[in-house]
Amino acid sequence: MKKLILLALVAVMSLAGRGQQFFGIDVNKLGLLIAQTVQLPHDNAKIVLQSTLTALEKNPSGYRKALEFAENHLGNPADSLHNETLYYSVLEHAVKGFVLSNSEKQRPKLLLELAQRNKIGSAATDIAYVTPDGKAGSLAGLKGKFVLLYFNDPDCDACAKTKEALERSSVRQAVEKGDLAVLAINPEDNEKKWKKTDYPAWMVNGWDKAQVINGEQTYVMPAQLPVFYLISPDGVVLMKNEASLKRMESAIEKALGSADKSADALVKLLFNP
Repeated sequence: MKKLILLALVAVMSLAGRGQQFFGIDVNKLGLLIAQTVQLPHDNAKIVLQSTLTALEKNPSGYRKALEFAENHLGNPADSLHNETLYYSVLEHAVKGFVLSNSEKQRPKLLLELAQRNKIGSAATDIAYVTPDGKAGSLAGLKGKFVLLYFNDPDCDACAKTKEALERSSVRQAVEKGDLAVLAINPEDNEKKWKKTDYPAWMVNGWDKAQVINGEQTYVMPAQLPVFYLISPDGVVLMKNEASLKRMESAIEKALGSADKSADALVKLLFNP
């Protein structure tokens, strides 16, 4: 652990460009540092990231730049550096730290509160839905197998392209083998458009008729859909707010190949390679 903390301190020194005075932060180097940190096993990455933020407390301007960078990249599902668990640790540091004023802390506090909903490793909030033929169903009703939640909007061009990509992906193969279920959920208030939109027969096609997801923010998602969640056979969130189908395919492959299908083991597998 001491070596990791030292690594973080040395990295921050290189960001500053002027030694221990921390007069300025090179944003490009900051991005490189975070990109390298994300590649570490999760526990190590968290130590490096939080130690880096602690070191940056001596430079409030640099600290704020780091928070902004983390929100734009670690907290952005569409970004290649997206990592929900590391972003959660950044928000925790910002809320507990002494750099931000009370008014400045309001935003990370809200973001942290929202991030705690369906946090990785926690039980997934149930979702009630109806299918185009009026049948009622629920996420809880799919327990016993892995579930890929595919949040989408029929009005979304990116969602249509992702749906086409899913047809050609290893996800479909896993569904056909009976190892996985895909639950496509439309959280928007556009029933007529949804009913006119075609979905593959191998997906469970559901609509949030009661508008609970958006109304009560049970699942907090980015404005731009689609995003994926991966749920374990015992109903625990393994991945959340992932926009990359490739990352989801990789996670599903690892999860299906694991001898231990318990949620704790799967979370460790996916975040501590």
